[in-house]
Amino acid sequence: MDQTIVLNSIIILIVIFVALAIISLILSHIYRWMSGLPRGQVIYADSPSEAGQVLVSRRYGLSGKPDYLLEDESNGLIPVEVKSSIAPRTGRPHRSHLIQLAVYFLLVEDVLQRQVNYGLIQYRDQTLEIENTPQLREELMDLVDRMREQLSFTSVRRSHNQKSRCDGCSLAEYCDERLI
Repeated sequence: MDQTIVLNSIIILIVIFVALAIISLILSHIYRWMSGLPRGQVIYADSPSEAGQVLVSRRYGLSGKPDYLLEDESNGLIPVEVKSSIAPRTGRPHRSHLIQLAVYFLLVEDVLQRQVNYGLIQYRDQTLEIENTPQLREELMDLVDRMREQLSFTSVRRSHNQKSRCDGCSLAEYCDERLI
């Protein structure tokens, strides 16, 4: 009789563990679907629990850490940049976010020697898919060239009228054009 009770208890425990595993699997699929991320394996993460290594391109003199790199069988590597704000109403990403993703395209291709077809900018309410185009690469390289040119200037003028940008600027205390 004791063996029957023990066997029934083991069977009940196995059923509970299988049910929990199935529920966990279903929840993980639901959370992945809600995240807006495509199928694929996360092969790189720069998160509080996993510090990703800095990707450094000596060729371009650029470095960065994408939030995630996903690997998808049909699409290859997909850089993902996560933003805490909501997506712009225009349905197009902020230019600075677009350029940031373009840097990750370049870094993945140069450092990891892997082609990137597109990347994702994941806002709080929407995920935008951004194609890696020659035009975007050209815009990035033009911007990098202008930034390098400005490094040789003895003074650089403020390029905005937004107090919030000055508030978050690491050079605000030295800037004679700050808005705060």
